[in-house]
Amino acid sequence: MLALVLASSVALLPTEAPPLLNSPVFSLSTLGADGRTSMNMLTYATPISIRPERLWAISLFRDTQTHANWRQRGTGVLQQMSAAQAPLTFALGGTSSTEAGVDKAAACADLGWEWIEDAECGEEQLLPGCLTYCRLVQQGELIDVGGHEVAICRLERTFGQEAEAESAARGHALGTAELRRAGLITAAGRAAPSP
Repeated sequence: MLALVLASSVALLPTEAPPLLNSPVFSLSTLGADGRTSMNMLTYATPISIRPERLWAISLFRDTQTHANWRQRGTGVLQQMSAAQAPLTFALGGTSSTEAGVDKAAACADLGWEWIEDAECGEEQLLPGCLTYCRLVQQGELIDVGGHEVAICRLERTFGQEAEAESAARGHALGTAELRRAGLITAAGRAAPSP
């Protein structure tokens, strides 16, 4: 009887827009034809299958250097960002390397996050201090979803955290709810300059 009383006291109300979700925050590192790395901030990424292969779906914002690099090579390194990397939001998500004068590597270095190289992970430079690094390889064609294109990707290999003491310093996985609370992204999910 108590369960019925509790259930009847919950009212669901229709909404005009879906609720804001707390999505994990990633950076995607890709390599251009000129051998230069581009990185962005990516929040539309999720595992979708484990058998017969581990597959992920990622959504790439059009008209960015990362999107152009991905279309050309179909591979990159998905980097799960830590809470300590929240200050990189505007540098990675609020600018595009296709714009004149934008140097994301320099912007990240100015904030204390100089990109690194790791030959085991690939040719792309990486963002140091991420919780996990995943080499993704596109399977099939990109899917047009409007302002983005979705890639279904095979997880080729993963690289984990460094020493436990260092991973503790990085903190927990960064999420979009945390970025909204800090004023680093808008309710629409767009990067905002640091407050």
